[in-house]
Amino acid sequence: EALARDPERIDARLGLAAIAMRDGRLPEAHRHYREVLKREPRHPVASAALFMIEGGNGNDITEARLKLLADNDADSPYLRFALGNLYARQRRWADAQEAYFGAFSRAPANADYAYNLAVSLDQLGQRAAALGYYRKALELKQAGSAAFDAARAMARVAALAGAP
Repeated sequence: EALARDPERIDARLGLAAIAMRDGRLPEAHRHYREVLKREPRHPVASAALFMIEGGNGNDITEARLKLLADNDADSPYLRFALGNLYARQRRWADAQEAYFGAFSRAPANADYAYNLAVSLDQLGQRAAALGYYRKALELKQAGSAAFDAARAMARVAALAGAP
């Protein structure tokens, strides 16, 4: 309704895009995020979301652009999370860990940020730190919503807690 009343409303378009993404309707989410970028070319949430939807292969959203946007928007966890996802796909775990830590430190109530930070630490062999962030992610997931698989996280906690 808000978008019908005012087609220029960015917050309404972002909300519709987030709902579409959550429901797996990626083409619809993509369309809404593109519309946001037409109105605000440097919007951090839309830029990060498009980067994740396009798998880092979009024509406009590149690693360099994400870094530039992150530098220009020091408080944006979304951009750091998107960078972390890119680095994780490339198995650049130290870079992913740094990006995920940046996202989590800016949004410490986000369970997905804590989980991805745990995975990157785990990949770097930092088992004790990873265990702490897996536990934190599971705790945060109980308080809200998150995309990661809780059963997988619990299994990893059990494995790390039992490891010598």
